[in-house]
Amino acid sequence: MLVDTTIVTHLSNMADAAVAAEEAGYDGVWTFESSHDPFLPLMLAAEHTTKVEIGTSIAVAFARNPLLLASIGWDLQSYSRGRFILGLGTQIKPHIERRYSMPWSRPAARMHDMISAIREIWQSWETGGRLDHRGEFYTHTLMPPLFRPNPDEVQDFGTPPIWLAGVGPRMTEVAGEVADGFLSHPLCPPEFLRETTVPSLMAGAAKAGRPVPAIHHSAMVIVGHDDAELKVAREGVRKQIAFYGSTPAYRPVLDSVGYGDLGPRLHELSRTGGWSEMTKLVGDQLVDAIAVNAADPVAGAAELLRRYGPLVDRLGFNTPYQADPALLVNLSRAVRA
Repeated sequence: MLVDTTIVTHLSNMADAAVAAEEAGYDGVWTFESSHDPFLPLMLAAEHTTKVEIGTSIAVAFARNPLLLASIGWDLQSYSRGRFILGLGTQIKPHIERRYSMPWSRPAARMHDMISAIREIWQSWETGGRLDHRGEFYTHTLMPPLFRPNPDEVQDFGTPPIWLAGVGPRMTEVAGEVADGFLSHPLCPPEFLRETTVPSLMAGAAKAGRPVPAIHHSAMVIVGHDDAELKVAREGVRKQIAFYGSTPAYRPVLDSVGYGDLGPRLHELSRTGGWSEMTKLVGDQLVDAIAVNAADPVAGAAELLRRYGPLVDRLGFNTPYQADPALLVNLSRAVRA
């Protein structure tokens, strides 16, 4: 089992954080798109580390276009000497249209076209061949020599793998068709992975005649030095579950553990700003179905492996509260022991 960490920090702290993650033995360092760009920190991580893989989990694909993503992915792959993973996700319609002012339509089909376009752009750069991608959503037919990077920049390790995030069966099937890896959502319990994610990935891979992509899951964990910290951690997880559960598309995830009826209630409260009321609706049974109590790293690691070991290839830790990094390092070492 590979164990990764996600780093959320200011650019001024990224180099030290990446070095610390590599020295702690993590296999991968991920960033994600929230209040800062996800790619710039990875440039610093690539510069100051030598072994750890680096990737975005996720960068918002539909906020960009295939050529822009191809360029960024190529440069980070070249600079990190083959350690970069281009992790993409869709976000949801209101964010794409109202936050990014970009088009939204048929996200699974659009993502399929986007990843296909990125790969065709890379192939054109590697081979010097003509670029002629004419998809349903993206068209790329112009690539003069001035704008082609030197293929020698990636010849020793190739272009980066593309990992795709998803929850619903259709997007997950697209990942099976065109992606190298799948980024599972932190809300997803093992029941959902087993009953929906894995079968959908297999169906997509079979349709395309390619191997089933690897799976990364960032599991919610509860850690702390004492009862007071564990209580804070549990409430942070409870609040995050309420937030995630308010998204209508995630109702099937709640269904998988018997809480599907909670989704519409959370969604309605989110529309009226009832955030504190939402959190109160998430009981301890649901928290324990989604999150793993890892106050004891050995017991926590055993439970993580019991839940996710048969299902995923890479594991990370989702902590929607201020967790001591040393506790997560202990947990990662116990998982890998």
